[in-house]
Amino acid sequence: MRGDAMRWIGWLVALVFGAGVLALLGLVVALVRSAEGVPPMPIYMGILGCVALILLAGACLALISIAVSVRRGVDLLQRGAAPAAEAVAKPQGPFSPAALAEVPAAPRAARAGKVLVAER
Repeated sequence: MRGDAMRWIGWLVALVFGAGVLALLGLVVALVRSAEGVPPMPIYMGILGCVALILLAGACLALISIAVSVRRGVDLLQRGAAPAAEAVAKPQGPFSPAALAEVPAAPRAARAGKVLVAER
C-alpha cells in the first residue's frame, strides 16, 4: 500500500507541473496579445518560470525515487533477505576463483626463436 502512496504523489507532482506550465504559457500568450509588438520581458519571465518548474519537479521526483529505494531496502532487510544478499556478494561468473580453478592448464611450447620465461 505504501508504494501506491508514492506513485500517487509522483502523479500529483506531474499534474502540478503540467498545470504550472499551462498557466505560464497562458499568461505569456495573454501578455503578448495585450501588448503592442513583441515584449521580450514576459517571454523571458515565462521561460524562466518554466525552467524553475522543471527544476522543482525534477527535485521532487528525485526525492520520491530516493524514498522508494530506501523503503524497498528496508523492506528487504525486514523480510530477512540477508542470506540472499550474501549470495549476491559472492563473486560469480567466468572470473570467480572457482571458475578459474576449473580451467585446465595447457602446456605451451616455446616458439622458434623465442625463450619461454614462465609457465602457469
